[in-house]
Amino acid sequence: MEWNKRFAVGALTTSLLLAGCGGDINLNTGGDTAQPPVTNPDPVDPSDPIADKYSGFASRSDSIGAVDGKQVWRLEGTLIGPEGAANGQLTLGNDVVWELSGAVVVGGDNENQTTLNVQAGTKILGNSDAYLVISRGSQINAQGSVDAPIIFTSLQSGLGLETGRGQWGGLVLLGNAPTNKCPDLSSCDQSFEVGNHAFGGDDTEDNSGTLKYVRVEFAGFKINDTQELNGVSFAGVGSGTSVDYLQVHMNDDDGVEFWGGNVSVNHLVLTNNLDDSFDWTNGWSGSAQHVFIRQQDNNANRGIEADSSKSGTDTPVSMPVLSNLTLQLAGGTNGSDDDAEGILFRVGTGGSVYNALVKGGVDTGECLEVNDASTVANANSGDLSISHSLIDCVEPFKSSKDDSDVVILDTQAWFLGQEGNLAVAADLNDYQPNPSSPALSGGKTDLANLDSRLVDADYIGAFDGSTDWTLGWTTDIHDEVDAPVTQQPLTSCPAGTSNDAASAALIQGIDLVCTLQGNYTSSLTLLAGTNVKYKLDGGAVVIGDDNTNSATLAIEAGVELYGTSNSYLVISRGAKIMAQGTAEEPIVFTSEQDVTGLATDRGQWGGLVLLGNAPTNKCPDLDNCDQGFEVGNHSFGGNDSSDSSGQLSYVVVKYAGFKINDTQEMNGISFAGVGANTQVDHIQIHANGDDGVEFWGGSVNLKYVYLTDNFDDSLDWTNGWTGKAQYVFITQEDNNANRGIEADSSKSDPLGLPMSQPTLSNVTILPAQGNNGSDDAEGMILRVATGAHLANLIIQGGANTGECLEIDGDDTWANTQSGDITFTHSIIDCVEAIKDDGYETTAWWTAQQGNSLTDAMLTKGMPAVGSPALGAGKDMSGDAFFDATDYIGAFDGVTDWTEGWAFKP
Repeated sequence: MEWNKRFAVGALTTSLLLAGCGGDINLNTGGDTAQPPVTNPDPVDPSDPIADKYSGFASRSDSIGAVDGKQVWRLEGTLIGPEGAANGQLTLGNDVVWELSGAVVVGGDNENQTTLNVQAGTKILGNSDAYLVISRGSQINAQGSVDAPIIFTSLQSGLGLETGRGQWGGLVLLGNAPTNKCPDLSSCDQSFEVGNHAFGGDDTEDNSGTLKYVRVEFAGFKINDTQELNGVSFAGVGSGTSVDYLQVHMNDDDGVEFWGGNVSVNHLVLTNNLDDSFDWTNGWSGSAQHVFIRQQDNNANRGIEADSSKSGTDTPVSMPVLSNLTLQLAGGTNGSDDDAEGILFRVGTGGSVYNALVKGGVDTGECLEVNDASTVANANSGDLSISHSLIDCVEPFKSSKDDSDVVILDTQAWFLGQEGNLAVAADLNDYQPNPSSPALSGGKTDLANLDSRLVDADYIGAFDGSTDWTLGWTTDIHDEVDAPVTQQPLTSCPAGTSNDAASAALIQGIDLVCTLQGNYTSSLTLLAGTNVKYKLDGGAVVIGDDNTNSATLAIEAGVELYGTSNSYLVISRGAKIMAQGTAEEPIVFTSEQDVTGLATDRGQWGGLVLLGNAPTNKCPDLDNCDQGFEVGNHSFGGNDSSDSSGQLSYVVVKYAGFKINDTQEMNGISFAGVGANTQVDHIQIHANGDDGVEFWGGSVNLKYVYLTDNFDDSLDWTNGWTGKAQYVFITQEDNNANRGIEADSSKSDPLGLPMSQPTLSNVTILPAQGNNGSDDAEGMILRVATGAHLANLIIQGGANTGECLEIDGDDTWANTQSGDITFTHSIIDCVEAIKDDGYETTAWWTAQQGNSLTDAMLTKGMPAVGSPALGAGKDMSGDAFFDATDYIGAFDGVTDWTEGWAFKP
């Protein structure tokens, strides 16, 4: 865990004055207790071996005695190697800490060539006007290691003071490679934007040295409104330069920027930079692979800003090759009121992008934009391309328009029309793809054969889900202490909603009740705030039209919505919901009675309905499928099993499920024809008036499902559901439930296709005792020709629970004999364990591998030490969706994954 050591300014000043009286107080930022520096270090001893090494080109600091227990030596002005050497060598050792003062320039411009060697583990501090320049013809040889990275940081950081962006300048590498700023490359002296430094030439293979395992922090000071330094600037840098494992953190302008040149970069980490994280212009034709960009909300502009030249026609044209990028984008705006956005291609750039993953939040702007006529021409000709990439954003695309506001490139159509591209949920665990993520199987293969600068990495994004190449040498990614997220009040309701002041007056501490009504054909975003709740009112609140006007409802973590007595939320085919809660701030859907402090009960509002284009056996012709949902005038179904209806993560639905008539009731969440690229994890349905969740066909997958006190069946499927589920915990209220799982295929045609055949693993069912007034409380029934593959289930009933497993119907029994139903590595712990009603169900079940009728030894669903559930499970991870587990049931006996975010009845 990393901490900044911070000191009050007054205390530091007092210590400096005391030190000036003759004390020698050292600052050691590596220990538990930091002490201020001295202003009068000990005089340089000529016999000191350190002085012997460094006094020829550096001077002992006259203001800082020691940092990290080491002397501090200052660099300033121009550094030139020993006189007469063909390529003079200067070495910055790790036995001292180095201070940069002002512009420190290595070598002359293509003269007095000098190599600056920086040893692994060296720390270099920049003061408020400092930056380091490697001149044309000179080199930097900075080769750290994973355990001993080279760190360029601010003086404040070195002194343990409060850190921030722009506290020093950064690194500038200048080379002799081409830039389109020079009409004549053989006579090119293009001025860098800061300082009197030149770059550019005709040597594509020019070598400016090596940067390996290098961190650059807190840089990017501002000179004026148009001139700021980037963390690392590559200006005319050639392909002979090696850049691998480089991080730029908390820069006040761009993270890295390329002005022409051919340099390639690998394993690049860009975190919390204020403007663009990755920027190129002026004809950059290098490559970049394994790039991780993470931005900070309200402190970033674009993940990538890509230019060639303002005219759009200057040569060489920017034409880089990029592969395996992960962009975790910010929301909001930066200090210049620029929106946080994803990738912008503009002013004539070309390039080829493979295996890019772009993940935005609910408040992120467009994630992919192609802008202006010259860039659009490159997109249409293939000089600009992006393939085998994934965009997971609320606002994924922005089309390009001309000056008359006429669309000249449909960016969405352009992106989706290229090979292997997806606009779906990324399914990430932080920045790593989960085993079930489509990113792991969708990447471009044979990259090394495509471009010799690339290595084969056939996954989308910067990470393969198992190896984290950022470990050990980066900062602010792993185990740092994050400030808690604190909601702020909103001043008004978001666009698309209207304030109901009368309703707000009924809810303590709430100023705004932002109301959603009717049909939304444009996207809307619901922001969290301490003083706001959202109301669903007036019946069905519908997002999008049926496969037209494909709007997105984005819901920020911490939002609470409530429904009035006749209201429910519908996500139409082609539309999306992006409900991205967190463990700390789940998204809650509940009833009006709940938020106004009245008595809560089942059926006080409707629930959520997600409608998709995935197959259902209700449609004989999937290419022409418009199956009516059982409530309202809504259609579902189609031929796209990979369809995406968005994301539900950390979402709680309470007190829903109103009854329309004796055969029509709402479920907590209804998944009707919902496709496999919908991400569903960490959901709870509590006290629903009908089923907790129900599936009508489709192929949607779920993880971490908590179903509590629902009145009818907790989990119900029919009409050809073929999805997967892992970690499902079902608890029911005595005398107020029917079945834990009710499983069908097709009532009208039991042999209809596709057959319901989901795969479930790690499920715990605690069925009720008694009944709900008409039906017995039971564990699981498989019926009407369903198939299923079940493993690692626990069903534990009470003394008055009905049968815990039943197979009903000849067609369903036939599936047990054909292998279309399998049920292994499970425990049934019930008085009435298995119902043999015309079938030899008990014999069939007990004969399958790993099954037992025994005491599961559970306490509220959690297996106790010694439980037969522990260590007896089946590893289902041969299917990438499933995590590897060795236990039966929803819990491993240690971790309760419902804690923190779920409502506990």
